[in-house]
Parts: sequence; structure tokens; C-alpha cells
Amino acid sequence: MLLFNHSGRFGDLFYSLYAATQYAKGQPFDLHLHLDVHAYDLSNRPVMMAKEDTDFLVPLLEVQPYIHNLTISRNYPDKPFINLDAFRQDYSKIVGKEIRSWYYEYLPIEPVGFDLPVLFIPVHNFPFIEKIAICFTKRYKSVINLRCLKKFKDLLIFVGLPDEHEAFCEQYFPVEYHKSQNLLDLMQFVHSCKGFVGNVSGLFAAMECCKMPRVLCLQPSGGDVRCYGDNGTMVNTPQDLVRSVEALLVRE
Repeated sequence: MLLFNHSGRFGDLFYSLYAATQYAKGQPFDLHLHLDVHAYDLSNRPVMMAKEDTDFLVPLLEVQPYIHNLTISRNYPDKPFINLDAFRQDYSKIVGKEIRSWYYEYLPIEPVGFDLPVLFIPVHNFPFIEKIAICFTKRYKSVINLRCLKKFKDLLIFVGLPDEHEAFCEQYFPVEYHKSQNLLDLMQFVHSCKGFVGNVSGLFAAMECCKMPRVLCLQPSGGDVRCYGDNGTMVNTPQDLVRSVEALLVRE
């Protein structure tokens, strides 16, 4: 059985599942999460994936039908594996490329199927609500002034981290907050909403990879994340963001 190793952040991991499932040709595989690898960028976190991250993440990974066995440690696996972090050996190969394509640089396959889901959300008991889930993180700020969403404030509910919610309310306007036990719980809650709006983040990656109705607020540079397939919209102006939120609200 194939074994894949990954040490990156949530978003990196989710996007890598396209290459992993394709390379495995539809067969189950094992996944190893390599903890505490030094962060490669200038974010405020010293490592890319810590133990508290996996505690939040694992329930979602455990229900994915193609993951046979999930292991976690601060070391590489003790048997042969395919390293999904191989692209980090030479960043020049991925400059300007969409994030999902990074994982194909060292695999003998061509990228396909980005318009299809690769994360699956089990049936849940959350009742449907007439609200839009939102999350805006500090790491990749949007070019859009989010005060344009104030007229929808009673229809929005923040689902990110508590400090992200606090920062949003201080900078823009107060909105309701939903606290989740883990990422599976969060995804099931968002599935009960009208859709999701956010900037580039691990949470947006999860929404993109399960093809939740979603709106991506782009970075000033455009960035390396795109929406593929149905229910996805990318915006870079307040006018387009408002129109996209209105479209989510009338969605059946």
C-alpha cells in the first residue's frame, strides 16, 4: 500500500490530496503527518504543523474513504514513502503555478480533476440556517475593504479562530461567532449554511476541496490559489464581493 508523507499546513495538505489520490489510482493509501518541521516562510509560526493542529484536523481526515491508515509523529515514516513535500527542494519550479500543481512536480502524472471534490463531508445533524459562514485570516490579507459586507452583518457568522473573529470585529463590524470542536465539526456546520466567504487560508482550502459554495477574496498579487468547478467564485472588488454574497443568499 502506498504511503504519503506531508509536513505542511492545512491548506497545503488538502491541495496535495489531488495528486495523492490520482497517483494511488483510486486505491486506499496510508498518510503520515510529519510534525514540527521548520516553517519555510516569514509567517508568525515557527513550524508548519504542530500537535494542536493535528488534534483539530484528524477527525476530518479519518472519515475520508481513501485514507487507510493515518499516522503522526515528529519523524519521517520508518518505511518507504512518497514525500508530498518534495517541491520544497526547489521553489523555482513552482513560481507562478497554482498550488495544486506543486505536488505533480515530482510525480509521473499529469494534473486532472481539480473541478471535482477530494474531501468528503459525512451526513450530519446540523439544521440548515439562512446564514453565510465567513473566515478572514491575518496571513493573506484580501485586497477588498470588507466593510462592504456590513449590510449583511446579521446574515454572517464567523467560523475561524477566536482571535481572527476578534480582529475582524475590531477592524470592520461585529458578527456572530460559531466555535467548533474540530475541523470535521466546522465543515459540517458550514455545510448547513448558505455558503462560505473568506480569503486564502487552510479553511478556504477545505471548502475548495469539498466544493462547498464558496467565494474567495483574492490577495493583492492574485496569489497561487484558484477556484475550480461548480459553486466557486473569485473576487477582487467590493462590488463583486457584494454581488457574490447576494448570490449565495438566494441559493436554494
